[in-house]
Amino acid sequence: MAFIRSIPDSVIVESIKLSFKSKMGNRADGSDGSESQQLVGIIGQNAVLNDLHRPLMQYSNKSDGGTDLDIFGKKIDVKTMGRTVDPELTFVNNFIASQAKLNADAYIFTSLNKLNLRLTICGWLPKEELLNRATLYKKGEIRIRRDRTTFSMKADTYEIQNKDIYYTPKSWSDLMHEIHNWLEQTNDNWFF
Repeated sequence: MAFIRSIPDSVIVESIKLSFKSKMGNRADGSDGSESQQLVGIIGQNAVLNDLHRPLMQYSNKSDGGTDLDIFGKKIDVKTMGRTVDPELTFVNNFIASQAKLNADAYIFTSLNKLNLRLTICGWLPKEELLNRATLYKKGEIRIRRDRTTFSMKADTYEIQNKDIYYTPKSWSDLMHEIHNWLEQTNDNWFF
């Protein structure tokens, strides 16, 4: 797994305030997260922004278009799963299929341990690779959790295990280095 970060209390407080101001994640396909899931997403995104010395999220009645931050000129979307344990390589990240049309070049996957409020930066992946590597489950399909309980997919959703994303960075510096290398390779491919 990549690396774990403690979340400052100030980030938690600001995230809670923002969650009360607005309903985030309004999706046309009806796959909006619960208030708790939306708060997890806000905390995850704000923790990443804080670590990268960027301004925290602000209230807006407009969509961010799928872009949470810009890194080296690439649009990045932060995806956060809420859990009561630290994630493992076999744990999955969910990605609502309708979001594939949004304006993101790559994704940073994180996992919020809701018991100790620590954020694991699980890794990252360019959008094209996510769509090629992930498994698509259709709305209504039944999924089985590790504890053998089941749930029905509320929308077409991609699932990808942590072991199938770039999970080796051990710091923000490592992760930025990997994204920079990807950007250089992507730019080189335009010329050949």
